[in-house]
Amino acid sequence: MISKYVKEQKRYTQDELRKIFECNTDETVQIIRKLKEYGIVKNVKKSDRQSMLSDLVEEDVRVTDIESGERELYYVFLFVGVIVVYGRVLKCYPKYINSSDNPITQMKQILRVLGKYNSKEQVIKLYNESDDGGSFNLLAVMLYLLQDYYDNGIYTNDVGVIETNGTGEILWDKTINETFSYISNNRPYYTELQTKKRVSDEYDFIRRLHACILTKFSKELEESDLPELFNIVTVELSEEQLDDLGDDDYILYRIQNELNVQYNTRKQLVIKAMYAYMAQKASFNNIDSFSIYGTNSFNLVWEKVCAQNFGNVLDSKLSELPLGVCDDYKDNGDSTLIEIIDRPVWHRTSGDISDGKSDTLRPDLISIYECGGSGEYCFGIYDAKYYNIDFHKSTSEYRIIGQPGVGDVTKQYLYHLAYDDFITKQGYKYVQNMFFCPDEAGDKEYGWVQMDMLHQIGEKKLENVAVVKLCASEMYSLYLKNHIVSENEMDKYIPVIGRREVDSQNFANRMMSYLTRIKTASKLAEKKLEMKSDRGKLIYPKQIKRELGAKIIYDAICPVASNAFYGFNPYKKEDYGSMVAEDMGDSYNRCSQIADASIEIEKIIKDLSEAELKDEKVLKVVLKKCIESKADIKSMAVGRSLDMLTDKIMELIRDVYL
Repeated sequence: MISKYVKEQKRYTQDELRKIFECNTDETVQIIRKLKEYGIVKNVKKSDRQSMLSDLVEEDVRVTDIESGERELYYVFLFVGVIVVYGRVLKCYPKYINSSDNPITQMKQILRVLGKYNSKEQVIKLYNESDDGGSFNLLAVMLYLLQDYYDNGIYTNDVGVIETNGTGEILWDKTINETFSYISNNRPYYTELQTKKRVSDEYDFIRRLHACILTKFSKELEESDLPELFNIVTVELSEEQLDDLGDDDYILYRIQNELNVQYNTRKQLVIKAMYAYMAQKASFNNIDSFSIYGTNSFNLVWEKVCAQNFGNVLDSKLSELPLGVCDDYKDNGDSTLIEIIDRPVWHRTSGDISDGKSDTLRPDLISIYECGGSGEYCFGIYDAKYYNIDFHKSTSEYRIIGQPGVGDVTKQYLYHLAYDDFITKQGYKYVQNMFFCPDEAGDKEYGWVQMDMLHQIGEKKLENVAVVKLCASEMYSLYLKNHIVSENEMDKYIPVIGRREVDSQNFANRMMSYLTRIKTASKLAEKKLEMKSDRGKLIYPKQIKRELGAKIIYDAICPVASNAFYGFNPYKKEDYGSMVAEDMGDSYNRCSQIADASIEIEKIIKDLSEAELKDEKVLKVVLKKCIESKADIKSMAVGRSLDMLTDKIMELIRDVYL
């Protein structure tokens, strides 16, 4: 058989396909028509622009007739997997593979991925559906029966065998009636016992048929160069031919009789597969034979791989997420992340009629992970895009090719917007917005896409969409092993620079956001406050306050910071006429650094002795050290601001720590 590789979404001319198929022009046209019938091949009009590109642009697809010798068309495979058509095996490899024209290693792995995906999604069928009915998928049946054989062995039917003095069940009636006994002390003794056991019937018709079909399949697969690709071992179990078992009608009759009396599920499936094969009399070499193993929606496979590998929590309840549920979302604790996205509400003017249950945005993948054991979490909004993005140099400029459309980019911004309120109120420190694209080598810092009109919407600053190229073979390996990327492994695949710290809408809101973050880190202390005990020991209020110290320190620093940088105290009623205008970036950084300084101050205070805690000079050194190391708030480490902070923190220490 002729066995060749073809590349997904590569443009082929009719002459190129004729050479690949190794046939004349008329036969080439027949094969192309068959492939078009099943949506595996599409044809596009030639153009100067297309001749430069390596990927199919969807809007360039044209529905045209195929004529012998057609010179104005390109033919594009929209399929990943294996096709057997008119005695030819076509191995279609993914569009992102450029290192080899015969990528057998990559294809072996991809077929295993398809097998796992198919076990749940059923994308590979025993019958191929088409406009004019259905055709038998011989390749899928071959692989199913061979895999079943290696999992369960040859089809067997047991028969009962009666033995003399065997190891099976004793047949007392037969023993008493058909053997001699010896009488001693009025008791009979039998030297020969009739026993019964069940053994496999080596000459069972269905068993012989099963062995014959498996042997025939193995020979056809060897001729087609497929066993290595599917990583299967062929078998030779029988020297019989199908004709030795009877004509087709007789074999089908025997199979039907066996199916009528067989109630084992596995055996029923095997019998049905053999019946379908005998009814079709299919062969790879038949002129009308057409078999496929794969999918023309490989993008769905890529989405599944990424979702599993990065621990998709889109369908998880809010109460199950790492940071729990804040007060604003307490009523939604049993809702999932997908359910809290706003839905469009349709209204009819007359009759006060509305419907708010229509479909809404649905991201591919949401991943929430801790950043380096810091207690701070990143909210990742990821979209698995099966695109081969590249920059093509044309004369003196570069042009992007193979990229997602503007609708995909717009939706990715909207995903961030949809979760912006939740991210801020829950206290997530970082947010990521990314496209995950497959690549042979991988490049976690490949690039990004930006739309200015969506990057900044009012006071909301949305994250630009980073483009991350993941090593496809590594992703498939993780998928096949059911391995979820751990928090410590994230930086291996995702750029740290892709994390942007969360912006609140204004300074006061940012203060509350970071206050929430510190509060979240003190959940254990708050739980103790409710329980009033810890392993049998009484927990005093002062002990609880110490565990909540970072939050209290933060709350004390914020008014001083407001006065120092913005000319007002948000906790007092004042005239705000002298307030300075707020800079979004500075405000955000200051809030973040105040939160970090609060945590550092608390840690140092806990290690100080009582004498040191009473010494204002010692405390001033601690405050100066923790604050002056933060670039955006270091001005608070000198002068009146430092004196005010020292007074505030000394007051806290006297109340809480002494």
